[in-house]
Amino acid sequence: MSKKTETTSGATSAQNRREQLRLKQEAEARQQRTMRIIGIAAALLALVVVAVVGVVLVQNNRNKVEAASAQGTPVNANADKSGIVVNPGKAKSGAPVVTVYLDYQCPICKQAETTVGPALEALAEKGDISLEYRTMKFMDTNLSNTASTRAAVAAACSDNQGVYAKYHDEVYANQAQQEVQGSEGYSDKLLKETIPAAVGLSGEKLTSFQQCYDAQATLDFVKGTDDKAGAAGVTSTPTFKVNDNQIDWTTLGTTEESALAAIKAAA
Repeated sequence: MSKKTETTSGATSAQNRREQLRLKQEAEARQQRTMRIIGIAAALLALVVVAVVGVVLVQNNRNKVEAASAQGTPVNANADKSGIVVNPGKAKSGAPVVTVYLDYQCPICKQAETTVGPALEALAEKGDISLEYRTMKFMDTNLSNTASTRAAVAAACSDNQGVYAKYHDEVYANQAQQEVQGSEGYSDKLLKETIPAAVGLSGEKLTSFQQCYDAQATLDFVKGTDDKAGAAGVTSTPTFKVNDNQIDWTTLGTTEESALAAIKAAA
């Protein structure tokens, strides 16, 4: 082989190596650009996902708050929001209005509920009377806790789910046997889970009730019933009134017949 041929061959080989190197460098550069683009896209996608999740969470929280706020006044609150009607739409024309002022931690209230409560609720169900419960919370101060308020809030929330009378009865059924200063009284779990299960709340109704309780949506209503009871001159519980005339609950007896007779006499 001539020197000229060797020189040409060597130059060609060097040129090929340079071309291969250039192609390799371009390929690596393209790969790096691709990886950068993928990285940027992934980061942007992550930001979008975070933003969407954030929006969804905020919206869900807002919906919960709005749903709870919508339950602030019980659906069966009476006209001046001083209490809740136990038998809405069932009272016969001219039926006497029986009003019970109560505190859920009051032991005498439980005694009254156990003694005359079943007869009154039966008369209300038949439409022979219009029955209203008006909650107070002075026992919170007496026992240094918040159980009266929380129980009243929960009971008011239960009215929005159509189980007010049943919930009311279960609260008393779970009242502590003894008054203990500084005790918890009714636990949140009892009010939020145990009693709702006992009165048949489940699914969406249970969720709605629990949102109402967690947000204490009916708290202003409960404070209002307590204030209105004080304004009406009620200083102790239980206080029973028939058409605004106070009556001794022990005169009502334990049967529907004896209760209705005493109520009509006081009307």
